[in-house]
Formats: sequence, structure tokens, C-alpha cells
Amino acid sequence: MLTQLTTAQKILKGWKMHHNSAVQLVDSLPETSGSWSPWDGGMTTLELVHHLAWTPEFFFAQIEKREMNIPPVPSTIAEARELVKRLTTVTEQKLNEYTDSKLQDIATININGVDLTEPVEEMFYRLIAHEAHHKGQLFVYARILGVKPPFYVDLSV
Repeated sequence: MLTQLTTAQKILKGWKMHHNSAVQLVDSLPETSGSWSPWDGGMTTLELVHHLAWTPEFFFAQIEKREMNIPPVPSTIAEARELVKRLTTVTEQKLNEYTDSKLQDIATININGVDLTEPVEEMFYRLIAHEAHHKGQLFVYARILGVKPPFYVDLSV
């Protein structure tokens, strides 16, 4: 018999499916790949991992109407791994605080100068889409760097 997930559980599961795969990939990146960028002015591997790691804070801060707490860009892949793991725990804890009722609260976030007013649930779907997008970008980086990425989602979630 299948268990029916709540909306809050579905959001956490969707985020973790993508995020866990990205964490696995970050764990396999060689230390020498940190400063690599696919083009002049593009995000380096470290900058991309940093972006993936702190982006949930972008959403949480706006939903909670507070200033963002953005950590500095790591200097090494080892530091990036630690940052990802630390912020994974933070994000999981925060997402676990949301009930189906709280997901229906209306909030406004600003993305690239556009104010979006919608239920928090929709904002978290945007977070998952953002995670999937940049995880895919990191997969391309990894392949160019000669690293075989894990499966694109973590099916164990």
C-alpha cells in the first residue's frame, strides 16, 4: 500500500532528490577543479557549488522578511564540500518546519527585480527548479572535467 505524502513532504522529497545527487557530485570533484570555468567570466566550479549551497537562504530570507546570510565563496573544493554539507542540514531543518498550512501562506519575493507574490509552496517549487537547473550545470562542468556524475536524482529519497 502506498503512503500518501503531504505537500510539505513532497517538497522536501523533491528538493532532496536533486540536492542529494548534487552533493554526491561535489564529493567526487577533484580539488584541482575549483578555479575552472567553462568561459571567461563564467562561474568557476567553486562559485557554482557556492551558488547551489546558499540559494535556499535566498528564498528563506525573503519569505521570513529578513536579511540574507550569504557565506563567503569557499577557497577549495574541500571547503566547498563542508559548506554544502552544513547548509544541507540547515535547509532540511528549515523545510521540515513547513506544514501544509504554512505552505499556503502568501509571501512576496523579488527575483531579478520582479516581485512575485504567491503561496510559499510555489516559492519552494521555484527553489527545486533552481536546484535542478544548476545541478545540471554542475553535471556538465563535471563531464568536461572528466568526472562521471552520479545518477541525476537520488532515488533513495
